[in-house]
Amino acid sequence: KAAEVRLLSCFSLEGSGSVKGGGGGNSREIRIRKTKKKCKKDEDSDEETSTHNCNKQKEVPFMSQEEIEAVLQKHTCDCPEEMISELSEHLLGPLTKMYQDVMHTVFMSSTSATSGISRKQSVKDLQEEINILYNNIRLFEKGTKLFSDDTQSNIAKHVLKTLCTDMTNLLFNCVAADLMMAVENHSSISNEIRVKILGRLPEETKSPLLKLHNSLNGKSIEDFLTTLESAAEVCGIMLKKGDKKKERQAVFQHRQALTEHLKVTEDPALVLHLTSVLLFQLSTHCMLHAPGRCVPQIIAALSAKISEDHHKLLSKYQGLVVKQLVGQSKKTSHMEGGGAEKDEAEAVQKELLRLTPEVKELVLRSRKTSLTDEL
Repeated sequence: KAAEVRLLSCFSLEGSGSVKGGGGGNSREIRIRKTKKKCKKDEDSDEETSTHNCNKQKEVPFMSQEEIEAVLQKHTCDCPEEMISELSEHLLGPLTKMYQDVMHTVFMSSTSATSGISRKQSVKDLQEEINILYNNIRLFEKGTKLFSDDTQSNIAKHVLKTLCTDMTNLLFNCVAADLMMAVENHSSISNEIRVKILGRLPEETKSPLLKLHNSLNGKSIEDFLTTLESAAEVCGIMLKKGDKKKERQAVFQHRQALTEHLKVTEDPALVLHLTSVLLFQLSTHCMLHAPGRCVPQIIAALSAKISEDHHKLLSKYQGLVVKQLVGQSKKTSHMEGGGAEKDEAEAVQKELLRLTPEVKELVLRSRKTSLTDEL
């Protein structure tokens, strides 16, 4: 017994230096328990199962039996080889299990930490993205209310179909992650997919998200924003309304983005659309997210907000763009036109090329004069 205690003491010192970070340091104690040997070779029918379990136990090996014997022999001088061999065989199982437990704990700890950090970052990024969209929609709603009921309804439908749908998909993809139904690109979530997700949600989560989903088919941005608050809450997202300073920054950044787009585009229809929206924002200080079919109403609303010469130029350019689009539509539908129609199309194209820089300048010139005020 005294020899066994000395051997264990020596091995404890050696083993503690082999397992870094495993806990216990040089004060580790190893107790010998009287247990049955799982891998003992015998002649009964359980030999294969026992061998399989033994190999499975060694999937993450600590030390082999020979290595344990070498450590014991290194620190003892008066112990029989048979005792060292028997003792090393007895220690192999418990030591391997201890080592595997430590490795499993360390692995799970590091994995959980990394996963937790990643999830927190994802939630943070999602909340930031949703709040940017939320405040932009609120700002676009202000611009929408400056039009008559019919135009206001058409613009609101466009906002609901685009930005509001985008935000709804972000929230649906958030809850879909818990159902293993999340997609890589939330923009690919269709109406049918949202219905499927709703069908698998508990009632307390389903109810506010169903209202949000249904509000996309309405005509009111205000109704959408009302249902959004409760839907965001069940998804764990906190909506934050921007202050006046942040709103001014958002309006300025939106104008900058549209202006840069206007500078590089040469498509007359897009030039007309961007110029009209930018002139509206310059004259009202309200952002506008409108479809192309509402451009005539925007230009009409600008009649009292810009100079008469500028409005005439914009209206003339609009007429030319309409003529070009009609001509392109006839060409697409394979309607053959005579020589006069071809000459007219070329004249329209030529006039558009001439006027495009002047139309762009309506915005770019105004931008130079009011840049300091917006900042």
